[in-house]
Amino acid sequence: MTGNGTAANAAQRADLQVAVFDMDGVVTRTADLHAAAWKQLFDDYLSERQHRGLSGFPRFQLERDYLAYVDGKPRYEGVRSFLAARSLELPEGDSTDGPERETIHGLGNRKDRFFEQRLHHEGASVYGSTVSLIRELRATGTRTALVTSSQHGREVLATVGVLDLFDAIIDGNDAADLGLRGKPDPDIFIKAAVLTGSDAEQGVVVEDAVAGVEAGRRGHFGLVVGVDRGGNRQALAEHGADVVVADLAELNAEELQARFRERAAAQAAKTLASRTAAAWRVEQEGFDPAREHGMESLFTVGNGYLGLRGALATPLPGSQADLFVAGIYDRKQPSLPYSELEFMTQERGDYAYSEIVSLPFPLALTVSVDGQPLDLEKGPWREHRRTLDLANGVLIGVTEYADERGRQTRVETRRLASLADPHLLMQEVTVTCANHAGLVRIEATVRETPLKVNHPHLQRRELPARAGVDVRAYTTRASGYTVALASRSRLEDDVEDRSYWQREASPGAPLRLQRYVGVFDSRHSDDPIAAAVAHVQDKRWESFDHERRDHEARFAEFWETADIRCESSPATTQALRFNAYHLRIAADHDPWVSVGARTLSGRAYEGHVFWDVEVFILPYYLRTAPDVARSLLLYRYHTLNGARQHARELGYRGACYAWESTVTGADATPRRIVLKSSGKEVPIYTGYEQVHVSADIAYGIWRYWQATGDAEFLQIAGAEILLETARFWASRCVADGGRYHIRGVTGPDEYHHTVNDNAYTNWMARFNLEKALWVKQWLAEHHPEQWASLQASLALPNEELEAWQTLIRDLYVPGPNAEGVIEQFEGFFDLRDHHLSAAERFRPPLQRLFEAEATNASQIIKQADVLMLPFLFPEACSREVSAANYDYYEPRTDHGSSLSPPVHAALAARLGRLDDAQRYWRESLWLDLSNTMGNSALGVHAASMAATWQALVFGFLDVRFSEQGPVVSAEAPRRLLNEWGTLHVTLLDRGRAFALDIEPGEERP
Repeated sequence: MTGNGTAANAAQRADLQVAVFDMDGVVTRTADLHAAAWKQLFDDYLSERQHRGLSGFPRFQLERDYLAYVDGKPRYEGVRSFLAARSLELPEGDSTDGPERETIHGLGNRKDRFFEQRLHHEGASVYGSTVSLIRELRATGTRTALVTSSQHGREVLATVGVLDLFDAIIDGNDAADLGLRGKPDPDIFIKAAVLTGSDAEQGVVVEDAVAGVEAGRRGHFGLVVGVDRGGNRQALAEHGADVVVADLAELNAEELQARFRERAAAQAAKTLASRTAAAWRVEQEGFDPAREHGMESLFTVGNGYLGLRGALATPLPGSQADLFVAGIYDRKQPSLPYSELEFMTQERGDYAYSEIVSLPFPLALTVSVDGQPLDLEKGPWREHRRTLDLANGVLIGVTEYADERGRQTRVETRRLASLADPHLLMQEVTVTCANHAGLVRIEATVRETPLKVNHPHLQRRELPARAGVDVRAYTTRASGYTVALASRSRLEDDVEDRSYWQREASPGAPLRLQRYVGVFDSRHSDDPIAAAVAHVQDKRWESFDHERRDHEARFAEFWETADIRCESSPATTQALRFNAYHLRIAADHDPWVSVGARTLSGRAYEGHVFWDVEVFILPYYLRTAPDVARSLLLYRYHTLNGARQHARELGYRGACYAWESTVTGADATPRRIVLKSSGKEVPIYTGYEQVHVSADIAYGIWRYWQATGDAEFLQIAGAEILLETARFWASRCVADGGRYHIRGVTGPDEYHHTVNDNAYTNWMARFNLEKALWVKQWLAEHHPEQWASLQASLALPNEELEAWQTLIRDLYVPGPNAEGVIEQFEGFFDLRDHHLSAAERFRPPLQRLFEAEATNASQIIKQADVLMLPFLFPEACSREVSAANYDYYEPRTDHGSSLSPPVHAALAARLGRLDDAQRYWRESLWLDLSNTMGNSALGVHAASMAATWQALVFGFLDVRFSEQGPVVSAEAPRRLLNEWGTLHVTLLDRGRAFALDIEPGEERP
C-alpha cells in the first residue's frame, strides 16, 4: 500500500543527490584576498575623492562593511551596494570600462585587478576539512558542484589542485554568459544543480556569506549549511541557514545526509499542515467583475432556512445580491430567466407559487475615509481576498486600499448564517487606518435597489421608524407571504445601536462593528415583523462571540460524520468539503420544504424541486444526516394531495408527483421555453411525460427504510406514498399483446420525448409496485389496525392489490439483447447515430434546443438513462451487462446535464475503467469550483455534488450494507487514485457511525 503522505515517509524518500559549495571562504582561502582587494579599492577611491576636494567618507571597515555589503556578491553588485551605503551615486558604465574610469564597472574592474595581483603574489590555499567532506560525499555517490562570483574561479581551483572534485562549476564568467543573476538570487545555485542532473530540492548549499545562504533558501534547496568564518553565525541563521558550523570538520557525509533527511521530514510536515489547513478554505485572490456572479454562488452562506449569496459587503450595481428564504414562492415573473440566462418562460396562469422569491441583501455596507468611498468599484483598492471558511461556515473578506497619498486602509468583514439559530444572520466589520488618521464613516443597512427590477415579486411594507433597529418588511404580490428583516448594529465601545457612524480613527487602531439580522416569514410566525424585531432585541452584544461559537459548534458536529479526507490530496479534500458544505446549508429540518435544483444559492430553475432530491441528494443525507433526509421525504408526504391532483389532471388515478414542484406539489413545470436571443419557442414535454419522478420518490423511501429502519415514518407517511404512486402506475400502464406497456413518456434523457417503454421508467414503475405490495404486507403483519384504516381511507380493495401483482409480472421491461445492451426505449436502436466531438460535451443544452426535433431523431443522449439502472441497482445488473451498456451509451452521451458525469464516474470505477472514472470524477468534483457548465452564476449544482459523493462511496468504494454495517469492495483499493493517499470517510447506518480508512493499492487491476 502507498500514499499515506506522512512526514516520516517523506524523510525515507529523501535522498541527497548534490552538494553545491561556494568557493571563497568555503573551499578556498581566498576570502582574505577578496577582502583585502575590496578594502584597497574603496580606501584608494575615497582618498581620491577627498584629494579632489569632495566630501570625505569613512574608510572601508573589514569587520563591518565586508560582510554587510560585498561578501559573496558579484563585484559590480558589491560596488553598488557599498556606494549606496555611503550615499554615493556613479554612472553604471559597462564591462569594457578601464579600472581608471569612475563608474560602477570601472571600480569593479579595478577591484578585479587588485585581486589578481594579490592572488599571484600571495597565492591561495584550501580548507582541508572542506576537501575531505567533498571527497567523502563523492565516494557515497553524491554529486558536487561549485559556484563563485569570481571570474578567476577555475584558475583558483586549478592552482590549489581541486578542479577535478566538481561535476559542475559556475563562475563569474559563466554567470555573465548565461544571464544569471548574482546572490541573493538563487540562479547560479539552481543552474549548478541542474548541470549535475539534480533538482534544488535534492541538494544542499554550503555558504559562508549571508547573501549566499539567502540564495540557497530562496532556491528551495533541501538543506542550507552556513559556515561561520568569523562572528557571522546569527546573521547566517537569520537569513536561511538550517545548520551553522565554524568549520566543515564538524560534519561528515553521513551526518549531512541525516540533517538533510531531518529537514525534508520537517518541511514535508510543514507543507502538509499548510495544505491541510488550506483544504478547509476556498479562497479568491484579486477581483474580476466578470466572475462576480459566479463567486456570489460559491460564497453563499446559509442554514437550510435561508441562503444569502456571497455578494460583496458593498455590492456592485449589477450584483445578484439575493437573500432566499426556504418555502417563499410567488407567481412567475416573465422578466426573470428559467434555468439559463438565455431561457425565458411565461406566466403559469394563476398559480401563486411558481417561482422562488429573492429578497434584498440585508448585510449591505458603506464605508468611506475622509469622504473617499472604499469599495471595489470606486475605491483605490490594491489587494482583495475572500475566504470561505468551510470548517466554521463563515465568509471572510479582506480588502486593502491605498490612495494617491499612500494612505492605507484595511476593511475586513465576516458573515455567517447561524446553524444554531436559523433566523439569525451575523456580520462583523473591522476598519483599520493602517498608516494614517482619518474620518471613517460606516453605514450598515439593507441594500436599497428598485424592487420592480431586482425583486419583482415584492411590495415593500411601510413601517414606522424604530429606535436602534432597522426594520424592513416585504409582501409577495400573489402568494401573500410576508418576510421581515430586522437589523441591529453597534460600533464597539459605543453605547447606542444605530445604522450610521462617523468616527475619527487613529493610525493602526481598528474600528469594530457588530451586527445581528433577524429574518422571519409568515409561514413560521403570525407576526413576522414583531418576531424579527424581538429576535434581534433579545441578542446581547457581550454574547456576540458566544453566538458565533454556537454556530461553529454545530458545523463541527456536522463535520464529525460528513467529512471526507484524502490524506495526500488536500485539493481533492477541499473540493469534497466544499460540496459537503453546500449540501449542509441547502436543507435543515422543515418538513414542508425541499431542496431546489440550485439550492438557496441562486434563481435557476425558479427554485423548483425535481427528482434530483430522492435519487441523487437523499442518499448523501441518509449516510451523513438521516434526520434531514426524513424531513425531505416528509415534504413529499405533505405535497401528496398535489400529486393526486396532478394525476387527475393527466387522466389517471393515484398520485403522480409533478416533475417540478414548489409549495403545494402542483405542477410548476413550464410548457415552453422562449430562447431570448432569437425568440424561438421550444415546447417542453417533461411536465406531463417525465413521470418517473413518482417512482424515484418511492426509491427514496425504500432507501430511507433500509438506512434507518424508521418504522414510524413508514407508518405515517411512507406507506401512503408508496400505495398511491403504485395506483398511478397501475392506471398509467396499457395492456397490449399480453404485456403491459408505458407509452408517451420522457426518461432521464430529456432529448427524447414521447417515447414508449423507456427502460428506466418501466423498471422504476415495477419497483414502485413491488415496494407498495411489500409495505402492504408489512403493515398487515405488524400493524394490522393501521393497515385496515389506511386501506379504508384510500378505498383500496384487495382486488386492486391483486391486480398489481399481475401487472408486476406482465409489465414489459426491456432487457439485454444478444450483445447485453438494453434498448433505451422502443426504436432507439433505429435512430440516426451521431459521433460526438469533445466540443459538444459538458455544455448546457442550448444548441440541442435549437435543433430539438433533429436531436430527438438521433441517438445523442443528454445524460445517463439506461445507465441509471446499474447505478441505482448494482446488485441487479451483472458486470457483463453493465459493461455492455456503458460501452454502448457512454460515447453517445453529451453530458448536457450536470448529473451525468458522476453517474459515469461511478460505473466506470466499478467496471475498472479507471481512466474514464478519473476523468468523469474530476468533471463532477470540480463542476462548480471550475464553472465547468458555465452557469454556476445562477446557483450551485447540489445534485451533482451529492452524486459525486455517491460516485466515490458507491462507485470507487462500491460500498454495500449488511447487518453489520458498510462493506467496502475488495477491489476498492485498486480503484482509488494513488494521489489521494488514504481515504477517510464516515458512513451512518441504522443509528451507528462507521469510520472507514481505505488505502490505494500498489497497482490497478
